[in-house]
Amino acid sequence: MTSRREFLEVAALSAWPAWVSSPWAASPSTGADIAVSHAVTAATPSPARFGILLFDARFPQARSVATRIIRAGATTLHALTDGDITQVWLDVIAPAWQQGPVAVAGLTARPALFCLEQLALSSGLRVVFHAEHVVHRDGHTDHTLLRGADDLRLTQSELSEAGTRWDARIADALAEYRPQPAAPRFGRSDAALEPELPPQSQLLTSWIIASA
Repeated sequence: MTSRREFLEVAALSAWPAWVSSPWAASPSTGADIAVSHAVTAATPSPARFGILLFDARFPQARSVATRIIRAGATTLHALTDGDITQVWLDVIAPAWQQGPVAVAGLTARPALFCLEQLALSSGLRVVFHAEHVVHRDGHTDHTLLRGADDLRLTQSELSEAGTRWDARIADALAEYRPQPAAPRFGRSDAALEPELPPQSQLLTSWIIASA
């Protein structure tokens, strides 16, 4: 059964007009993609510094992040209804990266990040922020910050203290992201390492891919 919170999140996303804020936004007729208007009030964060946001619409935490991000500026949102990035990659991200290093952020299941990280390398982009969120059956969430948290002024204890509202803090951190000077990259991909999960738990990842 849909909770009141989920209903309000879906309603808030659906209420936004389908105004394209990026030249690479997919056609609104797909039904899965939501282009966001440049509606910013004094109470909202400064405009997000990434061009594309992906959220896995199967999970309420991801829908909540999307709802909050649309108040942070002109960002094109794309819902992954089944977690598969194939169509949004072909229609949106690949054409965007052919034009230049457009930053992409998201709250998704791990496979979406893993695929995009591999595709990003040939465009000179990399994962600059990566966190894992293990959502347990009882509702509590364990957080692990793997890369780039200092640049977002984000701490693990802060996410833990936020309780069930950790998704709001992630949304604010993504919206406040500012490009950092390029730095050497060492080591293997964190996104390739999937932890063993307790029964009936779900691993979500928040991330930003941007210029290396």
